[in-house]
Amino acid sequence: MALNRSSRWLCICAVFALCFMLRAGVALLIDASVPVIKRADVYSDIAANLSRGHGFVAEPEGEAILWRAPAYPAFLAVLYCLFGEHNETAVLLAQSALDAMTAVLILYIGTRQFDETIGCVSAVLFALHPLSAYYTLRFLSEPLFTLVFTAAIAAWVAAIHTRRSTVFMLVGALIAGAALVKPVALGMWPCLVVAACYRLRKQPKRALSVAMAMSIACLLVLSPWAIRNYRLTGQLVVVATGGGYALWLGNQTASDGREDWEVDAATREHLNELRGAVLASTEGSARALMGGTDRWASSSATQPVHITVEEDRAFLQAAWQEIAEHPFESALLSARKLFRFWFRIFLPDNRWAQTYIIVFQMLSLALALLGILQVEFRKELWVVLLLPILFLTAIHALTFSTIRYSVPVVPVTTVFMTAGLRAITNRWGLSIGSAGVRWLKLSPVGELAASYRRRQS
Repeated sequence: MALNRSSRWLCICAVFALCFMLRAGVALLIDASVPVIKRADVYSDIAANLSRGHGFVAEPEGEAILWRAPAYPAFLAVLYCLFGEHNETAVLLAQSALDAMTAVLILYIGTRQFDETIGCVSAVLFALHPLSAYYTLRFLSEPLFTLVFTAAIAAWVAAIHTRRSTVFMLVGALIAGAALVKPVALGMWPCLVVAACYRLRKQPKRALSVAMAMSIACLLVLSPWAIRNYRLTGQLVVVATGGGYALWLGNQTASDGREDWEVDAATREHLNELRGAVLASTEGSARALMGGTDRWASSSATQPVHITVEEDRAFLQAAWQEIAEHPFESALLSARKLFRFWFRIFLPDNRWAQTYIIVFQMLSLALALLGILQVEFRKELWVVLLLPILFLTAIHALTFSTIRYSVPVVPVTTVFMTAGLRAITNRWGLSIGSAGVRWLKLSPVGELAASYRRRQS
């Protein structure tokens, strides 16, 4: 018998509460054990100015910012208005709540693609995940981006199964929402449109309507911010500038694709010279180069870097030229960036944990790979769950990457990891759900999942 609405909300709230407490507890344990730089980007400064009514700027009366997406600073600004500026406790609790929402989405994804045991265990494992919990402490966009990105995946799961245009519209809207947190997510839009059209290739009219639904929803969500940017610049900037610069910086063989403060002084000086050569080709280069390259050379992660539309285009052109002139070196550099995406710590002060991270990530990815290999070959499983992982991995291998950028794929890899863990325990004659989640089978969570599968079969 299907659960009524109140019972559904009861089980969702139970999972949310459990994962909220686990995530906040793990984050506090990390904070008490190791030094954590909380405000490590200009997000907090933008949020403070938003809360004071100065607008989307890094400092009062400063130039309007184009190189950061608006959603995360707006999230922080709301917290600052409610609980005071730079309130670390409020940010921790709010981002723990975001992570708990992500855990609820993981429960849905795992249950729909596998069963309720995988869904429940995956949600709990995500709440306990130390790497993801580390970013719960910091004033960075990972918790919010992970939530919206996972919501887009959950909607994509539902859309593939139901094939309803309204659900595909939700996918497009959530992709746009994720892009307003981090512009890199916008690349998922054409990827999922193509994947949806391929899935519906035998129904061309339906495929066209689905593609239009996703695209219209995505554009509607993005349009207000794009209009704001057009009024500022007179040019089309959908979310933010900086994509061209990211591609250029990530493909500089002189710095091995690293940022300024990851390299030594001599390499940093060489990067400054290369940057100056690119900036000299843009309009207003005298203004861009005035005062040297201090705005690029600072080793502080909180140093604002204003990137105009013209500068970003110049960097984009220079990046493709660099790749075309050194294809073999660029390919090798991309391979190294794949390693950084999964294993490399960014902050030099935290490099003491590098070995632990490598061991932990290798074990997690090995279990995830085993989970992928153990499931039945179902096309929707590969398209639905692997495509977002492959997309983010590829985009950061092309630009620049550290382990921080792999955090948004932790929810999906956790689902696969749980499937791999169950394969191992079953091989030993055990069951991953025999003890730890037996109580869940007697609770509304298990009943909801069972009733859902009965309706689908």
